[in-house]
Amino acid sequence: MRLLENRANVAWPIKPVALMFGVIFAFSAIFNASLTTIYNSQRWMTFDDNLLLPTSSDRSTTAVITEKAQSAGDEIANKTISHSSEASTTPEETRIAPTEIKAEAEEIAEGKDANKEIPNFKRYDKVVIVTKIHGPHQWDLVEQSMCLLHFAYNHKVLYDIVIFTADMNIPKEKIESLEKSIAPAKISIVMDNIGFQEEIAALSPAKREIFLERCKVTNPVNLTWWSNCPTRVAYNWQAEFRSVRIWEHPALEEYKYMLWLDSDGFPSRPWEKDPVAYFIENKGVIMFDNFPQGQAKEGHILKQIFKSFNDTTACNVKLNKTKGHLQRTLFHDEKKICNVPLIHGFMHITDLDFYRQPKVINGLKKLLGNCFLCRSPDDQLAVTIPAVIYAPEKSLDMRLHGFDLKVYHNMHFDGKGNEKSKPPGFARRWAEFASKDFPSAANGCKVTQAT
Repeated sequence: MRLLENRANVAWPIKPVALMFGVIFAFSAIFNASLTTIYNSQRWMTFDDNLLLPTSSDRSTTAVITEKAQSAGDEIANKTISHSSEASTTPEETRIAPTEIKAEAEEIAEGKDANKEIPNFKRYDKVVIVTKIHGPHQWDLVEQSMCLLHFAYNHKVLYDIVIFTADMNIPKEKIESLEKSIAPAKISIVMDNIGFQEEIAALSPAKREIFLERCKVTNPVNLTWWSNCPTRVAYNWQAEFRSVRIWEHPALEEYKYMLWLDSDGFPSRPWEKDPVAYFIENKGVIMFDNFPQGQAKEGHILKQIFKSFNDTTACNVKLNKTKGHLQRTLFHDEKKICNVPLIHGFMHITDLDFYRQPKVINGLKKLLGNCFLCRSPDDQLAVTIPAVIYAPEKSLDMRLHGFDLKVYHNMHFDGKGNEKSKPPGFARRWAEFASKDFPSAANGCKVTQAT
């Protein structure tokens, strides 16, 4: 200390002094640059988190009742109640982006498709969330499902919601309750048929005759949605609607991408990443939460698949667990027909334009043939076969692409047989874990449905 004190009193020559100040200036610049780097790394976060939520201003709610009718095939008609919450001013998204973003594809394994880093929760155009119920008796299910989805995901992107129903007699106050819980998202309640007896009357003579034979009646006047022909007609209708009719339905014509969630599918926690953004950026045709769920193995349906899709059959259908997509071997020989494992239908994201292609929609219609309310093909077969035949490498598994969403359905999470809910029943589990796992929804959603 003394030595330093003594040296401090010495008159320093000009050149050493200048050198000293130069060194001090250099160290100061380096120190300031380091602080700036640290600040920016905190401010910019990561690329996955670089979007803030849309700001919202005062919004007004309007309800529009419209009726549409269209003659197409079996003269499908639609009645739609559209509930929209529109901003008085256009919301602006505040975006925070790094100064430099490396657009380098990461190859997980040799030959794997290159997947971009995707910004989280960016709102894309022409995306819709879709589900279906049969009528008012299932409304509490869909209200619970859509509310949970809102707090898990949709409050960040505000995609439109379309709820199809076979029975429009849903009390206005129930619709308003859902609208309030997920505002400002737009909700449309859409009738998916022209009336049960009217659907029968619109059938071709061949379809009508086959249908009545299956119902074991000569006159359909006493048949209802709850008749058995030989299985429950209402359930068969949802299978036919979701497998064939949905792709060309007028209520979806303005959309390109669909996030489907069954009305008894319940998100159990917030989604940390955006599966829709990932799907769109990677040009998927379908991205599914679970595979496989059952298989097409009955001889007749396999032969129908072969004939409906240009004399083509897919064998060795399985997940490529390295690349994260489906794979198969194609044959054009009816003798090589194989069982086909199916995509689980309860939740998936689809490219609607892919399923609207003539080669796809015409194949599905041929597969349905002259059958009405047969439950063959069902929705699982309908989304699987075209994807497997025409675009297996764009048929993506959510888990294998990093999406562990934990959506509850039929006592399990994400359709996985080894991921059973404990305690069983969603309502029981919710009562125990909601405040910890999903506090925003615990305060915002009414959860009463166990399933």
